[in-house]
Amino acid sequence: MYRAVIFDFGNVLCGVDRGSFVRKATRYSRTMNAEELLSALWGTELEYKFETGKFDSHEYFRRLQAIADFDPIYSYEQFVKDYQTIIVPNPDGEEGLKTAAGLGARTFVLSNTSFLHASAMFDNEILGTYPELYLLSYKVGAMKPDPRIWKRLLEYTRLEPKDCLYIDDIEEYCEVARGLGMSAFCYDFRTQNLSRELKTMLK
Repeated sequence: MYRAVIFDFGNVLCGVDRGSFVRKATRYSRTMNAEELLSALWGTELEYKFETGKFDSHEYFRRLQAIADFDPIYSYEQFVKDYQTIIVPNPDGEEGLKTAAGLGARTFVLSNTSFLHASAMFDNEILGTYPELYLLSYKVGAMKPDPRIWKRLLEYTRLEPKDCLYIDDIEEYCEVARGLGMSAFCYDFRTQNLSRELKTMLK
């Protein structure tokens, strides 16, 4: 049996709806539509710097204002409310977390995320209670697929890679975990039941 299960956050413990944010935000943009804003934000240097803690949410908002030319009535406070709607519940992921803990595994979260999205974990009692440790990119300054983020978790927990099962929705990240000596499971919330899979893997 694995001693620990390490969960990704987005599309594992929660769902992700980036379209929700860009649809709300572009109502205030004087130059961009939702599709253009989506392309400008994700998979970019801006995302990397925000999610590795190079600047905070206020600076991120200022940079978005410059990119999208937001109307001045779009406040930082409204932006935060809109941005946090990207995170949506995934009850199957939550049950998977509870199942792993119930079967005696230590549980952890390892995720590429910003402060604004990480805060959603602590608005959810299951996500904010069960994991023993949260290894988040904005706090450690490294993002998957950089192996340093997994290595930092191993340092903190004093676990051996062979003792760990890593769960992500992105196969590339699972491959990095396997390269470090962990087992990994690529999870698709649309077709798989995480609790059932974990009951099999944690026997």
